[in-house]
Amino acid sequence: MGKKDATKHFSHNGERTMENDVLTPKVRKIARDDINIKVHYVDSLGKDITQPTTIKGHYLDKLDIPWKEIPGYVLSSVTNFQQTFIPNSDGIYLVYASQLSAPVIVYHRNTDGNLISDPQYLIGELNRKFDTKPLDEANHFLIHSPKKANGQFTQKVQEQEYVYNVLPIRDYKIDKNLFIETNNNVKVYNQPLNKVPLEKTLPYGTTWKAYRAVQETYNNTVWYNLGGNTWIPSTESIKPKIIKQISTRQEMLKSPLAETASNISYTYSVIDSMDINRSVKVMYYSDQYITAWKTPYGDMDNQRYRGEQEVFVKKIVQLDNYSVWAELDDGYYIESKYLNL
Repeated sequence: MGKKDATKHFSHNGERTMENDVLTPKVRKIARDDINIKVHYVDSLGKDITQPTTIKGHYLDKLDIPWKEIPGYVLSSVTNFQQTFIPNSDGIYLVYASQLSAPVIVYHRNTDGNLISDPQYLIGELNRKFDTKPLDEANHFLIHSPKKANGQFTQKVQEQEYVYNVLPIRDYKIDKNLFIETNNNVKVYNQPLNKVPLEKTLPYGTTWKAYRAVQETYNNTVWYNLGGNTWIPSTESIKPKIIKQISTRQEMLKSPLAETASNISYTYSVIDSMDINRSVKVMYYSDQYITAWKTPYGDMDNQRYRGEQEVFVKKIVQLDNYSVWAELDDGYYIESKYLNL
């Protein structure tokens, strides 16, 4: 047998190869950063809810999807899911469902545990950040704050509490000649800070003497006492005014809601009047009636007028408490607020 050829074969870079020219393990494959995958963040209708993201990687390398927490949404499904970098011209779609968050309720209490203002309800998108803070007007009375005054809206109701060392009301000095004029039909209460008004209201355009006043220490609302257990807050549609010329009848004025029909007519006198002489309509519910008076604040009568009924007004009169009454052609009186004068 002949001798084997002892000639050695080398690759072009000097590395030895096998006789069949197969590359040795020393020669590495070329790996390129050439795979682009686009990740879309869409709602259930396929609309983008934030900007898509493009990620790059080596072919067959592990792919980590860039998940996002989007306020107001929760991830519901994934389309075209993949774990490695392989060509995907459609991209990956992360589908989010819209979701509401629960409110954050903020309480402001005094040291007795009573609320000094209405609770605050903070509303926001799910996972959105929120911040709470004490009342500006009571900040200098603050003695306790939440451990963490901020956070994120979640699916569960969260509560925050601020506590203030504050007296709810303090005496408020008023002029001895102070009167309260109503700019509308206004509510009155049996004591300061009460949330439930009395059944009766003070009519529009009337004036009442203020005997004393107190002020809420945390928001400066003033409560005026109109005699007895009748109080009106400055938040109502009223105008405090000084009337130095006080008539004897005004000095006799007691609580406006405590007066009886049998004596209140002796408290007031007519200070102005004007002829009308025309028909007007009773502005009230058509299935209900209003009461007629023989004299303003005097004796009531069985005579009544149905809502939307036409009546003839001869004149209107104004009393020294600034209430206004209509004198009808039948001799009876109706408060002018019930007529479309």
